[in-house]
Amino acid sequence: MRELNILICGVGGQGNVLLERVLGNSAMKEGYLVRGADTFGAAQRGGSVLSHIRIGSEVSSSLVPQGRCDIILGLEPGEALSTAVNFLRKDGLVIVNVCPILPAKVKVGDLTYPSIQTILGLLKKLTQNVIVLDATTLAKETTGSERAMNIVMIGTLMGVGVLPINSDTVIKVIERMTGGSNIQAFKAGFEIGKRRQGLIHAICGVNR
Repeated sequence: MRELNILICGVGGQGNVLLERVLGNSAMKEGYLVRGADTFGAAQRGGSVLSHIRIGSEVSSSLVPQGRCDIILGLEPGEALSTAVNFLRKDGLVIVNVCPILPAKVKVGDLTYPSIQTILGLLKKLTQNVIVLDATTLAKETTGSERAMNIVMIGTLMGVGVLPINSDTVIKVIERMTGGSNIQAFKAGFEIGKRRQGLIHAICGVNR
């Protein structure tokens, strides 16, 4: 595989960096070259966090170039939209959690947050490959904690089947890094992704 570009976007505390490490370690265990980097806003105060993961023999830098992202994992819907506008390639895949986290300026009335319907409508203008789920609620239902939302998201990505990585490898890395309590969250997300496999168009125009 020559190049596969993934971006994980969210806000501070949602677990971007953990997912970057899970995907990166899983890819390396299967023999792929991996580069990664994180860019932070005011992350501790709920600011933006963007994690870059690049896999492949022709990847030379850690940051995904604009317009060349194959897959976006949007842990927060507003962040998913802004990331897609700047980075997503044509026919790229967006997996988006619909549970918003409102910025401080929205909470005090200085800014407005667009409706989820507006965000999803704009995403679907950018690509036909959009998977929408309430990963936050699903995490709470399966593990008792919303914190496993990020594991639901990576499970959904693995269920779609567009990564050249075995899901068993990812499960073992998750178990090693977080313990076995999150595996039910992974499996719940995996089933959602698996049901969407046939609806994903041309995402694997990825350079292989």
